Amino acid sequence: MAVMKKGNFAIDIGFLKLGADFEESDRQCAWELYTELATRIALTGKTKDPDCTDFSGEVYAESLASFHAFFGEARKIMRQFPVGSIQAKGVENHLGALIHRAMRDVLRPFLETWQADYRFWWENLSDKTLPPCERQQAYPKVKEMIAQWSDVRAIMRAIQDELVQMYKLVDVTKLS
Repeated sequence: MAVMKKGNFAIDIGFLKLGADFEESDRQCAWELYTELATRIALTGKTKDPDCTDFSGEVYAESLASFHAFFGEARKIMRQFPVGSIQAKGVENHLGALIHRAMRDVLRPFLETWQADYRFWWENLSDKTLPPCERQQAYPKVKEMIAQWSDVRAIMRAIQDELVQMYKLVDVTKLS
């Protein structure tokens, strides 16, 4: 199985073995997950930023909220994925298992490290007289948080790209 590693994060992308033997309900769940990833800059970065390092124009507090909201959407998709395909493909190759691994090994560790600390600083210690993009640059750990966030984005983008390839989805991020 492929293991994606970037910085402090790693995830086993187990569905790489699945090939093209999918039911339409499998593809629909993959599309729903892809849609959540492709439309959340907080998770996959800007389309024209191959290194996932461009955070310009983002308000981190809002991006972290979007990041957290993804959990609820991912859970819904996980519940919808046909349980019968677990037996047919094996649990390690199940899209629901991939979602679980992404949440457990990449997203949750990042949020546990940064969300509460940043939110406390943003709401209680930051200079509220500054414009948001200037204000957030004063966060004492901004470089470390952004470096790890960039790693998360690279892994989540790799998952997004694999969904397109393996489930033969239309990659709307490539449309002009």
